[in-house]
Amino acid sequence: MEKKWIYALLTLFGGLIVLFYYNKYKVAPKIDITKLEIVNEAGENFDLKSLKGKKLILSFYASWCGNCLQEMQEIDKIKNTELNGIDVVCITDESIEKLKQFKEHSGYPFLFLKLKTQFAQININSIPVTYIVNEKMEVVEEYLGYIEWSDPSTINYIKGLY
Repeated sequence: MEKKWIYALLTLFGGLIVLFYYNKYKVAPKIDITKLEIVNEAGENFDLKSLKGKKLILSFYASWCGNCLQEMQEIDKIKNTELNGIDVVCITDESIEKLKQFKEHSGYPFLFLKLKTQFAQININSIPVTYIVNEKMEVVEEYLGYIEWSDPSTINYIKGLY
């Protein structure tokens, strides 16, 4: 009887650990995007609320992240056709210098911003993380991990959220 309790406790403990790591690395964190402390490439404070009234794709990225780079490339290809009328905002926790270098090197027409803290401080533990934001500055969908933006079903789903 004692062994059954030990196995039950070990199973429960193991399940809790799996659940913890799943939530940490496979589920986009719930964050209040209007309270993020961010700066523009000049180092000046930037208030995301100034974008109210616009449809947004808010992407948390790093210049070294392969999936982030692939997503940006795909978004750039369809930005003026499939995603017309939706602004893309890219937020990093890297230095302003890295942000500027990346923006200049990539040539993407997105708004690039820098988080004042590290991603982990707002519970972003894995990237890319993407938030779809409506005109009222409400997050209507969040994703953790790579999104295949060139897939028509993805585009139709995103458009249906607005």
